[in-house]
Amino acid sequence: MKLRSFQMRILLWTWGLLLMAMAVVFFYSTSIVGDELVTEAEIRTHHQIEAIEWLIQDHSLFESEQDFAEWLDALAFKLNSRITYIVGGKVVADSEVPFAELGTMDDHSHRPEVLSALKTGWGVNVRHSDTLDKDMLYVARKFPGVPAVDAGILRMAVPFSHVSARLDLLRTNLIWLFLGTLAVAVLLSVIMSRNMGRDIRAFSELARSIGEGDYSKRLRVLPGGEFKPLAQSVNAMAQSIERNIELIQDQKGQLQAVFGGMREGVLTLDSNGRIESFNAALDEMFNLPSTTVGRSPIEVIRRFEIQDLVDRVIAEPEAGPRSIQIDIMDTRTVEVTAERFLDQNGVRKVILVFYDITEMKRSEKGLKDFVANASHQLRTPLTSIKGYTETLLDMPPDDPEAAHRFLEIVLKNADHMDKVISSMLALAKSEQAGKRLKLVPLSGREHLSRAIDDLALWAGERGITFRTRTPEDEMMVMGETDGLLHVFHNLLNNAVKYSPEGGKITVSAEDDGESIVFCVEDQGPGISREHSTKVFERFYRVDENTIDGSGSAGLGLAICRRIVKNLGGDIWHDGYGEDVRGARFCFRLNKPGETAL
Repeated sequence: MKLRSFQMRILLWTWGLLLMAMAVVFFYSTSIVGDELVTEAEIRTHHQIEAIEWLIQDHSLFESEQDFAEWLDALAFKLNSRITYIVGGKVVADSEVPFAELGTMDDHSHRPEVLSALKTGWGVNVRHSDTLDKDMLYVARKFPGVPAVDAGILRMAVPFSHVSARLDLLRTNLIWLFLGTLAVAVLLSVIMSRNMGRDIRAFSELARSIGEGDYSKRLRVLPGGEFKPLAQSVNAMAQSIERNIELIQDQKGQLQAVFGGMREGVLTLDSNGRIESFNAALDEMFNLPSTTVGRSPIEVIRRFEIQDLVDRVIAEPEAGPRSIQIDIMDTRTVEVTAERFLDQNGVRKVILVFYDITEMKRSEKGLKDFVANASHQLRTPLTSIKGYTETLLDMPPDDPEAAHRFLEIVLKNADHMDKVISSMLALAKSEQAGKRLKLVPLSGREHLSRAIDDLALWAGERGITFRTRTPEDEMMVMGETDGLLHVFHNLLNNAVKYSPEGGKITVSAEDDGESIVFCVEDQGPGISREHSTKVFERFYRVDENTIDGSGSAGLGLAICRRIVKNLGGDIWHDGYGEDVRGARFCFRLNKPGETAL
């Protein structure tokens, strides 16, 4: 137990007060008892002197002072006391001194008890006797005298040793009593202080646990104890802190999940514009170094536009949010929004949010291109229809064949507009269908055969034949019936349309283990390398200023690409028309139970 501990201080104070109380009681008791013993001895001696006085007066006449002295010696021996008779300061009888030696004794007229007896009749004094060499109680009485004995002072000396012995015994008993009481008090105080110290240590342990983040501990509430209200308050405080910490941790986890799972990049800056934190999305955008925290944005992102945005936001704290758009190195476009916020200490900080708007920009561009291409595709036939219709109304030709030719041109352009609109609706439908499409195992051989049979009549009219190279099995793929037939129909239709009369179309299929690859190859003019990837774009045509006899809208391959992607596959142009005449289109679909490549 440490000397400066609270428990030791309580013990020392308790023991000190107990010792002081016992000391007061000890000295007070011994002084009172001592006085009472002395008073009792005085009273007893008074009675003995009065008895001696009566015996002297009742005694027959003494013959001389020597006879009186010898009689006192005998009486003192019986009483076990010292009896002295003093006349005018001279000792004429003393039971402790032979009569012959009385003349050598000192003058007793100045003794305190003698002086008091001469004045008041009685005298008492306690002092050390040189004659007897011990403490004595002297009690003196003025005596009127008897025949042969002059008037004087009758003094009786009682040994004070029996009074001292009783007083010493009392003191010894008190000391043992006090020591026993002190031992019991020390034991009880140690036990009580340990109990109290245990309670205090419990408070300290709970406070330490709370400081270390352990909020599950509670104090044992002692019914009726002085610490009960405090223990209840501390337990309630710990429970409240635990609930609040759990709530904070839950919110922290949610914020971290949101912060880390955001697709937008987030960058927080302190009041001086130094980076405090960032999320994974921002790291992915700019490939930030490990020493990003604590540096300025321009040091790690290396874009002066962002640093300028931060500087303006810090310099103008009352302004609203600010935004800029920047292009980053991987051809992406990012919108950066800066906003101020206050932390828990009221310090104004800045947060930057990086929105990847690349797809939105592409969608905007695609929408603009779509509108422009659709307008172009519809404007040309519409202009032709309007022109020929106005001619037929204003200046109808006299030749019926010319009028018929004009109407055929109007009909062809109307058919082209119908195909454009139908293709646009089909493309929009395929884009929406991909979001809720349910794929099932299908037979690739069966759907390919159905598509070839559907186009066999038109191909036969032009003398075009189909040649197939496929495995013997059913070539099962994951797909959807209408979509798979549409892709086969479109690719075969283009092959028939662009093949020369009497040409040959080759349809092949190959099992690569994880998917089935279907290819359609014709002997037409082919597609150059520069147009190879563009033919799948909406309204794209190799010669965009022509409208062929079939009224093509330039959306067929775009629709095929969307359908194949909806089915979890891929489509591409596999021949470039440079060294080999013709075009070759292929697409891949996953086999049942297999994962897309």
